Amino acid sequence: MHILMLDTCVWLELASKKSEMRTLAAIEYLVEQGVVAVLLPALVQEEFERNKDRVADQTRKRLSQECKLVKEILVSFGGEGKQQAIAVIDDVNHRLPILSEANHMTSARVEALFAKAIVVPTSDTAMLKAAQRAIAKIAPFHKDKNSVADAVLLELFDEFRKSAVGDYESFRFVTVNHHDFSDSDHRKPHTDFAGIFDDDRSQFFITPNAALLDLADPGEVDFETGYGWEEETRGLLEILDALDELTDKVWYNRHCNRANRIEMGEIKLIPDVAGRPAYDEIHEGLWRGALAAAKAVEDKYEDTGPWTDFEWGMLNGKLSALRWVLGDDWDMLDT
Repeated sequence: MHILMLDTCVWLELASKKSEMRTLAAIEYLVEQGVVAVLLPALVQEEFERNKDRVADQTRKRLSQECKLVKEILVSFGGEGKQQAIAVIDDVNHRLPILSEANHMTSARVEALFAKAIVVPTSDTAMLKAAQRAIAKIAPFHKDKNSVADAVLLELFDEFRKSAVGDYESFRFVTVNHHDFSDSDHRKPHTDFAGIFDDDRSQFFITPNAALLDLADPGEVDFETGYGWEEETRGLLEILDALDELTDKVWYNRHCNRANRIEMGEIKLIPDVAGRPAYDEIHEGLWRGALAAAKAVEDKYEDTGPWTDFEWGMLNGKLSALRWVLGDDWDMLDT
């Protein structure tokens, strides 16, 4: 088994960026298979909890601002096809609240990994060694900034490594903060950390993908986690198209039931001048319009029934659900 310790900033990226979903799935898979154990300093857990909502909100605001900027550019300088491009931008903008909820779901996945992790408290020894680094102005204090938390994390990693040196195949530290941790070649640790990364089993990485490269076959992870089947959030335009189709089909089925009742004599056709119809009557002109509308539905869709009771229930359920998503009350089935 291998030890994997991620800096707080790495966990926050995994929880907030869709591009990192494959990496998160790989870590989940490796933990489940017993290949990797996550080393989690209590400090990282606290920092993640403190910052996860802020990062998710910043992501939503950034995307909203970028959508607005791109739309303004298209309006001012777009040529042929700009209306289609603007419609796509509007669609993405409408999806932002749903995408924000997806961020919270991803944060829950990270926290589920935390629940399985080896949690290490902040020790007095690590604090003392971090202070000594600060006094000596060696990395991560070599750039005149407060890097106490960074130094403590690395000292905790080193403490655990030394205490469990014979228990694990490797100890892997991952951070995207190359300014504080890396040498001029960002892929390598700063020379001030030579005593921590002093053998092949103590390894330093600036991306989680690099840390997992020799532990997981991407194809195997995709197959086992179902990552290749990940569902995309539906766009507003796609939802509206489905809503229109369901409304047409539910109306058409009701029309067919009404036509059957007319044929059976349960509903009577009356002249348009006959005044207000009773519950079992319908004006001839209105019925002619209904027949034309029904013909349009038949021409538009390949499948217009007849449907079983189960299929009919599914149609109504889907229509109710999509209307609820867009703001209607449940069971709103007017057509």
